[in-house]
Amino acid sequence: MWDDLRLDVQRLMCSGVFLKGAVSWLLEDRPVHTRFCQDDLVEMLSRMMFWNKLNESHWPKYVPERYYLAAEALLDDMEEQKVQPLFWGGLSATGDAEEELLPEDFKPEQDDKSKDADWNAADEGMPAEDVSEAESVPDSVTTSKQRKRRGSQIPGSDQPPAKRSRGGSRSLLAQKEYSKLTAAEKAMVESPEDGMVSWRHHGTRVKHADPSSTKNSQTLGFPAYSPNRHDLDLLKARFDPEAFHHLLTQVLSWRQMYDDRVQELYFHRLDDLSAAEVTFLDEMVEFMNGNSRAFWNALHWIMFLPGDADSLAYKIHTRRRRAQESVSKRAVTLAKRHKRNGVRESLFHEPGVWKYPAKVCHWILEDPSALQSHSLEEQLHRLDAAEPPRLQWARCTSDDDRIAHVPAEIRNMLSPVGQRDLISDAAP
Repeated sequence: MWDDLRLDVQRLMCSGVFLKGAVSWLLEDRPVHTRFCQDDLVEMLSRMMFWNKLNESHWPKYVPERYYLAAEALLDDMEEQKVQPLFWGGLSATGDAEEELLPEDFKPEQDDKSKDADWNAADEGMPAEDVSEAESVPDSVTTSKQRKRRGSQIPGSDQPPAKRSRGGSRSLLAQKEYSKLTAAEKAMVESPEDGMVSWRHHGTRVKHADPSSTKNSQTLGFPAYSPNRHDLDLLKARFDPEAFHHLLTQVLSWRQMYDDRVQELYFHRLDDLSAAEVTFLDEMVEFMNGNSRAFWNALHWIMFLPGDADSLAYKIHTRRRRAQESVSKRAVTLAKRHKRNGVRESLFHEPGVWKYPAKVCHWILEDPSALQSHSLEEQLHRLDAAEPPRLQWARCTSDDDRIAHVPAEIRNMLSPVGQRDLISDAAP
Protein backbone atom coordinates (compact mmCIF):
# COMPACT_ATOMS: atom_id res chain seq x y z
CA MET A 1 0.00 0.00 0.00
CA TRP A 2 2.80 2.44 0.91
CA ASP A 3 4.54 2.00 -2.43
CA ASP A 4 1.26 2.77 -4.21
CA LEU A 5 1.16 6.28 -2.76
CA ARG A 6 2.57 9.18 -4.72
CA LEU A 7 5.93 10.49 -3.58
CA ASP A 8 4.53 13.87 -2.48
CA VAL A 9 1.94 12.09 -0.33
CA GLN A 10 4.62 9.86 1.18
CA ARG A 11 6.85 12.78 2.09
CA LEU A 12 4.02 14.75 3.69
CA MET A 13 3.07 11.71 5.75
CA CYS A 14 6.69 11.25 6.82
CA SER A 15 6.62 14.84 8.12
CA GLY A 16 3.74 13.96 10.40
CA VAL A 17 0.67 14.71 8.25
CA PHE A 18 -2.09 12.07 8.10
CA LEU A 19 -3.01 10.60 4.72
CA LYS A 20 -6.29 12.47 4.27
CA GLY A 21 -4.65 15.67 5.43
CA ALA A 22 -1.81 15.20 2.94
CA VAL A 23 -4.24 14.62 0.07
CA SER A 24 -6.25 17.66 1.16
CA TRP A 25 -3.12 19.81 1.14
CA LEU A 26 -2.18 18.64 -2.33
CA LEU A 27 -5.63 19.41 -3.70
CA GLU A 28 -5.45 23.00 -2.48
CA ASP A 29 -3.97 25.89 -4.48
CA ARG A 30 -1.00 26.52 -2.20
CA PRO A 31 2.79 25.98 -2.14
CA VAL A 32 3.73 22.63 -0.64
CA HIS A 33 7.26 22.21 -1.99
CA THR A 34 8.80 23.82 1.10
CA ARG A 35 8.02 20.58 2.94
CA PHE A 36 10.22 18.50 0.63
CA CYS A 37 13.99 18.11 0.60
CA GLN A 38 15.71 19.07 -2.64
CA ASP A 39 16.39 15.53 -3.84
CA ASP A 40 12.77 14.49 -3.45
CA LEU A 41 11.48 17.73 -5.01
CA VAL A 42 13.62 17.26 -8.14
CA GLU A 43 12.54 13.62 -8.31
CA MET A 44 8.84 14.58 -8.12
CA LEU A 45 9.20 17.21 -10.83
CA SER A 46 11.04 14.82 -13.13
CA ARG A 47 8.25 12.25 -12.82
CA MET A 48 5.51 14.82 -13.42
CA MET A 49 7.36 16.26 -16.43
CA PHE A 50 7.92 12.85 -17.97
CA TRP A 51 4.30 11.73 -17.54
CA ASN A 52 2.77 15.12 -18.43
CA LYS A 53 1.23 15.55 -14.99
CA LEU A 54 2.39 19.06 -14.07
CA ASN A 55 -0.99 20.63 -14.74
CA GLU A 56 -2.84 18.10 -12.59
CA SER A 57 -1.54 19.59 -9.31
CA HIS A 58 -1.51 23.15 -8.02
CA TRP A 59 1.72 23.20 -6.04
CA PRO A 60 4.24 22.79 -8.93
CA LYS A 61 3.49 26.33 -10.16
CA TYR A 62 5.02 27.72 -6.96
CA VAL A 63 8.33 25.89 -7.39
CA PRO A 64 11.32 28.09 -8.42
CA GLU A 65 12.55 27.58 -11.97
CA ARG A 66 15.95 26.17 -11.08
CA TYR A 67 14.41 23.00 -9.69
CA TYR A 68 12.71 22.42 -13.04
CA LEU A 69 16.08 22.81 -14.73
CA ALA A 70 17.60 20.29 -12.33
CA ALA A 71 14.70 17.93 -13.06
CA GLU A 72 15.30 18.34 -16.79
CA ALA A 73 18.97 17.48 -16.30
CA LEU A 74 17.94 14.40 -14.32
CA LEU A 75 15.61 13.33 -17.13
CA ASP A 76 18.40 13.76 -19.68
CA ASP A 77 20.69 11.56 -17.59
CA MET A 78 17.99 8.91 -17.21
CA GLU A 79 17.28 8.99 -20.93
CA GLU A 80 20.97 8.35 -21.68
CA GLN A 81 20.89 5.29 -19.45
CA LYS A 82 17.52 4.22 -20.88
CA VAL A 83 15.92 4.47 -17.46
CA GLN A 84 12.28 5.49 -17.18
CA PRO A 85 10.94 7.56 -14.23
CA LEU A 86 8.41 5.79 -12.06
CA PHE A 87 4.78 6.45 -12.91
CA TRP A 88 3.12 9.52 -11.38
CA GLY A 89 -0.46 8.56 -10.60
CA GLY A 90 -3.47 10.28 -9.11
CA LEU A 91 -4.30 11.15 -5.52
CA SER A 92 -6.30 8.87 -3.25
CA ALA A 93 -7.21 8.78 0.44
CA THR A 94 -8.80 5.39 0.87
CA GLY A 95 -6.92 4.04 3.88
CA ASP A 96 -8.91 3.65 7.09
CA ALA A 97 -5.93 2.45 9.09
CA GLU A 98 -3.19 4.83 8.08
CA GLU A 99 -0.55 3.21 10.24
CA GLU A 100 -0.74 0.18 7.96
CA LEU A 101 0.37 2.36 5.04
CA LEU A 102 3.63 3.43 6.66
CA PRO A 103 6.80 1.42 6.02
CA GLU A 104 8.00 -0.79 8.86
CA ASP A 105 11.08 1.36 9.47
CA PHE A 106 9.07 4.60 9.49
CA LYS A 107 10.29 7.37 11.76
CA PRO A 108 8.60 10.78 11.60
CA GLU A 109 10.88 13.41 10.08
CA GLN A 110 12.08 16.06 12.50
CA ASP A 111 11.59 19.73 11.78
CA ASP A 112 15.30 20.25 11.42
CA LYS A 113 16.14 23.18 9.19
CA SER A 114 19.75 22.05 9.01
CA LYS A 115 18.56 19.04 7.00
CA ASP A 116 16.63 21.03 4.46
CA ALA A 117 17.48 24.59 3.59
CA ASP A 118 14.16 24.99 1.77
CA TRP A 119 11.86 24.14 4.69
CA ASN A 120 10.55 27.11 6.62
CA ALA A 121 7.23 26.89 8.41
CA ALA A 122 6.85 30.65 8.34
CA ASP A 123 6.96 30.58 4.56
CA GLU A 124 4.03 28.23 4.03
CA GLY A 125 1.44 29.80 1.81
CA MET A 126 3.85 32.37 0.37
CA PRO A 127 4.75 32.72 -3.32
CA ALA A 128 7.81 30.80 -4.44
CA GLU A 129 9.94 33.90 -4.86
CA ASP A 130 9.45 34.73 -1.17
CA VAL A 131 10.32 31.26 0.09
CA SER A 132 13.74 30.66 1.60
CA GLU A 133 15.66 28.69 -1.00
CA ALA A 134 18.91 26.74 -1.08
CA GLU A 135 21.90 28.12 -2.93
CA SER A 136 22.37 25.10 -5.18
CA VAL A 137 20.98 21.76 -6.25
CA PRO A 138 23.32 19.01 -5.02
CA ASP A 139 25.13 16.69 -7.37
CA SER A 140 23.38 13.80 -5.68
CA VAL A 141 20.23 14.42 -7.70
CA THR A 142 21.93 12.97 -10.76
CA THR A 143 23.97 10.11 -9.33
CA SER A 144 23.66 6.79 -11.07
CA LYS A 145 22.73 5.07 -7.80
CA GLN A 146 19.76 7.36 -7.38
CA ARG A 147 18.70 6.94 -11.00
CA LYS A 148 18.71 3.18 -10.68
CA ARG A 149 16.79 3.27 -7.41
CA ARG A 150 14.09 5.63 -8.58
CA GLY A 151 13.76 4.55 -12.19
CA SER A 152 12.76 1.41 -13.97
CA GLN A 153 14.34 -0.23 -16.99
CA ILE A 154 11.47 -2.71 -17.30
CA PRO A 155 8.51 -1.42 -19.31
CA GLY A 156 5.36 -1.52 -17.19
CA SER A 157 1.69 -1.21 -17.90
CA ASP A 158 1.88 2.56 -17.52
CA GLN A 159 3.82 3.64 -20.57
CA PRO A 160 4.26 7.28 -21.63
CA PRO A 161 2.74 8.22 -25.01
CA ALA A 162 5.15 8.20 -27.93
CA LYS A 163 7.42 11.26 -28.17
CA ARG A 164 6.24 12.53 -24.82
CA SER A 165 6.72 16.29 -24.52
CA ARG A 166 7.40 16.25 -20.76
CA GLY A 167 4.72 18.76 -19.98
CA GLY A 168 5.82 21.04 -22.82
CA SER A 169 9.26 21.49 -21.23
CA ARG A 170 11.25 20.74 -24.39
CA SER A 171 10.87 22.05 -27.91
CA LEU A 172 10.10 19.66 -30.76
CA LEU A 173 13.70 19.81 -31.97
CA ALA A 174 15.09 19.28 -28.47
CA GLN A 175 13.06 16.09 -28.22
CA LYS A 176 14.71 14.70 -31.36
CA GLU A 177 18.07 12.98 -31.27
CA TYR A 178 20.86 14.96 -32.90
CA SER A 179 21.42 12.19 -35.45
CA LYS A 180 17.79 12.55 -36.56
CA LEU A 181 18.02 16.30 -37.25
CA THR A 182 17.94 17.37 -40.90
CA ALA A 183 20.45 19.81 -42.35
CA ALA A 184 17.75 22.49 -42.32
CA GLU A 185 16.91 21.81 -38.65
CA LYS A 186 20.58 22.10 -37.70
CA ALA A 187 20.54 25.66 -39.03
CA MET A 188 17.55 26.73 -36.94
CA VAL A 189 17.67 28.96 -33.86
CA GLU A 190 14.59 28.27 -31.78
CA SER A 191 12.96 30.74 -29.39
CA PRO A 192 11.70 29.16 -26.17
CA GLU A 193 8.02 29.36 -25.35
CA ASP A 194 6.84 30.11 -21.82
CA GLY A 195 7.76 27.29 -19.49
CA MET A 196 10.16 25.69 -21.97
CA VAL A 197 13.46 24.61 -20.46
CA SER A 198 15.22 23.05 -23.45
CA TRP A 199 15.44 24.07 -27.10
CA ARG A 200 18.02 24.10 -29.93
CA HIS A 201 20.42 26.64 -31.39
CA HIS A 202 22.24 25.43 -34.50
CA GLY A 203 21.63 21.80 -33.56
CA THR A 204 22.88 22.23 -29.99
CA ARG A 205 20.45 21.92 -27.11
CA VAL A 206 20.40 24.97 -24.87
CA LYS A 207 18.70 25.70 -21.58
CA HIS A 208 18.19 28.58 -19.20
CA ALA A 209 21.11 29.71 -17.06
CA ASP A 210 22.76 26.92 -15.06
CA PRO A 211 20.71 26.18 -11.91
CA SER A 212 23.78 24.96 -10.04
CA SER A 213 24.71 28.54 -9.18
CA THR A 214 21.91 30.80 -8.00
CA LYS A 215 23.85 33.43 -6.09
CA ASN A 216 23.61 35.80 -9.01
CA SER A 217 20.95 35.87 -11.68
CA GLN A 218 21.83 37.18 -15.13
CA THR A 219 22.18 40.94 -15.47
CA LEU A 220 18.99 42.56 -16.70
CA GLY A 221 18.55 42.31 -20.46
CA PHE A 222 21.45 39.99 -21.33
CA PRO A 223 21.06 36.52 -22.88
CA ALA A 224 20.60 33.96 -20.11
CA TYR A 225 20.89 30.58 -21.83
CA SER A 226 23.72 28.05 -21.88
CA PRO A 227 24.47 24.86 -23.82
CA ASN A 228 23.25 21.53 -22.48
CA ARG A 229 26.21 19.81 -20.84
CA HIS A 230 25.55 16.65 -22.85
CA ASP A 231 26.13 18.63 -26.07
CA LEU A 232 29.39 20.31 -25.06
CA ASP A 233 31.58 17.92 -27.02
CA LEU A 234 29.49 18.61 -30.10
CA LEU A 235 29.89 22.35 -29.57
CA LYS A 236 33.60 22.30 -28.77
CA ALA A 237 34.36 20.41 -32.00
CA ARG A 238 33.15 23.42 -34.01
CA PHE A 239 35.78 25.80 -32.62
CA ASP A 240 38.57 26.91 -34.95
CA PRO A 241 41.27 28.65 -32.87
CA GLU A 242 42.93 30.21 -35.94
CA ALA A 243 39.68 31.83 -37.12
CA PHE A 244 38.84 33.07 -33.62
CA HIS A 245 42.34 34.47 -33.10
CA HIS A 246 42.00 36.34 -36.39
CA LEU A 247 38.72 37.79 -35.17
CA LEU A 248 40.37 39.02 -31.97
CA THR A 249 43.62 40.35 -33.39
CA GLN A 250 42.80 41.46 -36.95
CA VAL A 251 39.07 42.23 -37.11
CA LEU A 252 39.21 43.70 -33.58
CA SER A 253 35.50 43.30 -32.94
CA TRP A 254 35.93 44.31 -29.30
CA ARG A 255 37.54 47.58 -30.35
CA GLN A 256 34.70 48.24 -32.79
CA MET A 257 32.21 47.65 -29.98
CA TYR A 258 33.81 50.44 -27.97
CA ASP A 259 33.96 52.82 -30.95
CA ASP A 260 30.25 52.22 -31.70
CA ARG A 261 29.10 52.64 -28.08
CA VAL A 262 26.18 54.87 -27.12
CA GLN A 263 27.67 58.28 -26.32
CA GLU A 264 24.60 60.25 -25.22
CA LEU A 265 22.84 60.47 -21.88
CA TYR A 266 19.29 59.17 -22.29
CA PHE A 267 17.85 59.80 -18.82
CA HIS A 268 19.92 62.60 -17.30
CA ARG A 269 21.15 66.13 -18.01
CA LEU A 270 24.75 67.08 -17.31
CA ASP A 271 23.64 70.15 -15.36
CA ASP A 272 21.75 67.90 -12.94
CA LEU A 273 24.69 65.62 -12.15
CA SER A 274 26.68 65.90 -8.94
CA ALA A 275 30.46 66.09 -8.93
CA ALA A 276 30.58 62.43 -7.84
CA GLU A 277 28.38 61.42 -10.79
CA VAL A 278 30.52 63.33 -13.27
CA THR A 279 33.58 61.57 -11.88
CA PHE A 280 31.81 58.23 -12.20
CA LEU A 281 31.01 58.76 -15.89
CA ASP A 282 34.61 59.71 -16.60
CA GLU A 283 36.00 56.68 -14.79
CA MET A 284 33.44 54.35 -16.34
CA VAL A 285 34.29 55.38 -19.89
CA GLU A 286 37.98 54.86 -19.12
CA PHE A 287 37.20 51.44 -17.63
CA MET A 288 35.18 50.45 -20.70
CA ASN A 289 37.96 51.59 -23.01
CA GLY A 290 40.69 49.70 -21.17
CA ASN A 291 38.70 46.49 -20.78
CA SER A 292 36.61 46.36 -23.95
CA ARG A 293 38.14 43.03 -24.98
CA ALA A 294 37.07 41.41 -21.69
CA PHE A 295 33.57 42.89 -22.05
CA TRP A 296 33.33 41.55 -25.61
CA ASN A 297 34.56 38.08 -24.60
CA ALA A 298 32.04 37.82 -21.76
CA LEU A 299 29.28 38.75 -24.22
CA HIS A 300 30.53 36.30 -26.89
CA TRP A 301 31.59 33.28 -24.85
CA ILE A 302 32.54 30.25 -26.94
CA MET A 303 33.05 26.83 -25.37
CA PHE A 304 36.19 25.08 -26.62
CA LEU A 305 38.91 22.69 -25.53
CA PRO A 306 42.10 24.52 -24.36
CA GLY A 307 44.41 21.81 -25.69
CA ASP A 308 48.12 21.57 -24.87
CA ALA A 309 49.87 24.34 -22.96
CA ASP A 310 51.70 25.53 -26.08
CA SER A 311 48.62 25.53 -28.35
CA LEU A 312 46.88 28.65 -29.62
CA ALA A 313 43.59 27.52 -28.07
CA TYR A 314 45.24 27.25 -24.65
CA LYS A 315 46.68 30.77 -24.93
CA ILE A 316 43.26 32.15 -25.90
CA HIS A 317 41.64 30.24 -23.02
CA THR A 318 44.19 31.41 -20.44
CA ARG A 319 44.01 35.08 -21.35
CA ARG A 320 40.23 35.02 -21.52
CA ARG A 321 39.87 33.29 -18.14
CA ARG A 322 42.23 35.67 -16.37
CA ALA A 323 40.48 38.71 -17.83
CA GLN A 324 37.06 37.32 -16.92
CA GLU A 325 38.06 36.81 -13.29
CA SER A 326 39.77 40.19 -12.97
CA VAL A 327 37.46 42.51 -14.88
CA SER A 328 34.23 41.03 -13.50
CA LYS A 329 35.43 41.68 -9.94
CA ARG A 330 36.74 45.16 -10.70
CA ALA A 331 33.46 46.11 -12.41
CA VAL A 332 31.52 45.18 -9.27
CA THR A 333 33.99 47.04 -7.05
CA LEU A 334 33.81 50.16 -9.22
CA ALA A 335 30.01 50.21 -9.10
CA LYS A 336 29.88 49.68 -5.33
CA ARG A 337 32.42 52.42 -4.68
CA HIS A 338 30.56 55.00 -6.72
CA LYS A 339 27.19 54.05 -5.24
CA ARG A 340 28.69 54.68 -1.79
CA ASN A 341 29.80 58.09 -3.06
CA GLY A 342 26.20 58.99 -3.90
CA VAL A 343 25.85 58.05 -7.58
CA ARG A 344 22.18 57.45 -8.33
CA GLU A 345 21.02 53.99 -9.39
CA SER A 346 19.36 55.46 -12.48
CA LEU A 347 22.74 56.50 -13.89
CA PHE A 348 23.78 52.84 -14.10
CA HIS A 349 20.88 52.24 -16.50
CA GLU A 350 22.21 54.69 -19.07
CA PRO A 351 22.84 52.83 -22.37
CA GLY A 352 26.26 54.45 -22.54
CA VAL A 353 27.28 52.93 -19.21
CA TRP A 354 28.30 49.37 -19.97
CA LYS A 355 27.16 46.49 -17.79
CA TYR A 356 29.39 43.49 -17.18
CA PRO A 357 27.10 40.43 -17.29
CA ALA A 358 26.79 38.40 -14.10
CA LYS A 359 26.93 35.28 -16.27
CA VAL A 360 28.77 34.90 -19.57
CA CYS A 361 26.63 35.08 -22.71
CA HIS A 362 27.23 31.91 -24.71
CA TRP A 363 27.85 32.05 -28.43
CA ILE A 364 26.58 28.87 -30.08
CA LEU A 365 28.60 28.36 -33.25
CA GLU A 366 26.90 27.09 -36.39
CA ASP A 367 26.82 23.40 -37.18
CA PRO A 368 29.17 22.75 -40.14
CA SER A 369 26.76 20.09 -41.45
CA ALA A 370 23.82 22.52 -41.52
CA LEU A 371 22.06 23.51 -44.72
CA GLN A 372 23.91 26.84 -44.85
CA SER A 373 27.32 27.77 -43.47
CA HIS A 374 28.89 31.15 -42.76
CA SER A 375 32.35 32.37 -41.87
CA LEU A 376 33.02 33.13 -38.20
CA GLU A 377 32.87 36.86 -38.90
CA GLU A 378 29.52 36.44 -40.69
CA GLN A 379 28.21 34.38 -37.78
CA LEU A 380 29.23 37.15 -35.42
CA HIS A 381 27.34 39.80 -37.40
CA ARG A 382 24.23 37.63 -37.48
CA LEU A 383 24.43 36.96 -33.75
CA ASP A 384 24.89 40.62 -32.81
CA ALA A 385 21.99 41.63 -35.04
CA ALA A 386 19.71 39.01 -33.46
CA GLU A 387 20.76 39.79 -29.88
CA PRO A 388 21.62 43.53 -29.50
CA PRO A 389 22.61 43.24 -25.80
CA ARG A 390 25.85 41.58 -26.94
CA LEU A 391 27.02 45.01 -28.16
CA GLN A 392 25.56 46.85 -25.17
CA TRP A 393 22.50 47.81 -27.26
CA ALA A 394 24.59 50.17 -29.43
CA ARG A 395 23.22 48.91 -32.76
CA CYS A 396 19.53 48.84 -31.92
CA THR A 397 17.33 50.21 -34.69
CA SER A 398 15.24 52.34 -32.32
CA ASP A 399 15.38 53.93 -28.89
CA ASP A 400 12.43 51.79 -27.81
CA ASP A 401 14.45 48.64 -28.47
CA ARG A 402 17.53 50.10 -26.82
CA ILE A 403 15.82 50.80 -23.49
CA ALA A 404 13.12 48.09 -23.47
CA HIS A 405 14.91 46.19 -20.66
CA VAL A 406 15.21 49.27 -18.44
CA PRO A 407 12.73 49.62 -15.52
CA ALA A 408 9.63 51.59 -16.46
CA GLU A 409 10.23 54.36 -13.93
CA ILE A 410 13.59 55.10 -15.57
CA ARG A 411 12.27 54.82 -19.12
CA ASN A 412 9.85 57.59 -18.21
CA MET A 413 12.87 59.87 -17.69
CA LEU A 414 13.85 59.61 -21.39
CA SER A 415 15.09 62.88 -22.87
CA PRO A 416 13.79 63.81 -26.35
CA VAL A 417 16.01 63.23 -29.37
CA GLY A 418 18.10 66.32 -30.04
CA GLN A 419 18.14 67.36 -26.39
CA ARG A 420 20.56 64.76 -25.07
CA ASP A 421 23.96 65.65 -23.67
CA LEU A 422 27.15 63.88 -24.71
CA ILE A 423 28.78 61.76 -22.01
CA SER A 424 32.17 63.01 -23.16
CA ASP A 425 31.17 66.55 -22.14
CA ALA A 426 31.02 65.34 -18.54
CA ALA A 427 34.79 64.92 -18.38
CA PRO A 428 36.19 67.28 -15.70
